[in-house]
Amino acid sequence: MGSCRRVWVVLAILAAGCGEAPTAPTYPQAQLPPATPPIVNSISVSVTRTEVEQDVIVTAVVEDAETPLGQLSYIWTANAGTFTGTGASVTWRHAPGIQQGRDVVITLTVVDVYQVIENFHIVTREYRVVRQAAPFRVHDSVAELKELARKFLIDLFGDSRIPPESCLVDFSEVGRCADGKVQERSDIAFHRSVVEIQSAIILSQSVNIVNPASAVVTSEARFNDRWLSPGPLQAEFSSTHADFYLSAIYDQGRWWLCESTFGNVRGTSRYLDAIRARRGGGGPPVK
Repeated sequence: MGSCRRVWVVLAILAAGCGEAPTAPTYPQAQLPPATPPIVNSISVSVTRTEVEQDVIVTAVVEDAETPLGQLSYIWTANAGTFTGTGASVTWRHAPGIQQGRDVVITLTVVDVYQVIENFHIVTREYRVVRQAAPFRVHDSVAELKELARKFLIDLFGDSRIPPESCLVDFSEVGRCADGKVQERSDIAFHRSVVEIQSAIILSQSVNIVNPASAVVTSEARFNDRWLSPGPLQAEFSSTHADFYLSAIYDQGRWWLCESTFGNVRGTSRYLDAIRARRGGGGPPVK
């Protein structure tokens, strides 16, 4: 042992004489098997359009060369709604109460935790792979259709200061709706020429969604009117109380009003009698 020390001292002196410091012995560093990031091949959504309180199944196809898929972490997020479940397949749902349709984008982050050796220490690292699903549309159609009818009957038609054309911002011009919009514009112009609405109220509403692209909103409403030129046998003020039927269609990612008519008139209404005569009838719109 003493002999070995002497050899090392001699080598150190020789190295110093040459202007070089002695080099400490090195040892090979152990390595862990290399890790590669996971791959998210696809994310599928079970619908392209849905309603609130409806379950939507979201499924990801993931692969990883080293880590079992069950050991990966799956983090699901979205710009709206909530998730239930864990793993590569989860369920998404939106609560009621949205005012209009919205596009939902779901994002999946897959986390793969692995270990490497750095400076003779085991260090934990992770891969994070992010992918988004194709957007889909969510609606609260019943609430949206009721609001469309309320806005038209109360805020627009129900305000006599608003010109007929401005009352029709939510009416479609697709197919038969083009004729419905023309008819409604004519009726409103006639109404504005004979009465002035003093107040308007919706007493009840119901919605019949006929199919994904067609619906009818029934609104029981009452309008208190002032006749602009009352006749000798006509009171200056009157009340219009009836069921107003607004058909609607789904187009370009939203609901639109299509046609308007009325029925189930409570009492008598000379104004509605005049409209019925102009239209040649009344009652719910043809679906």
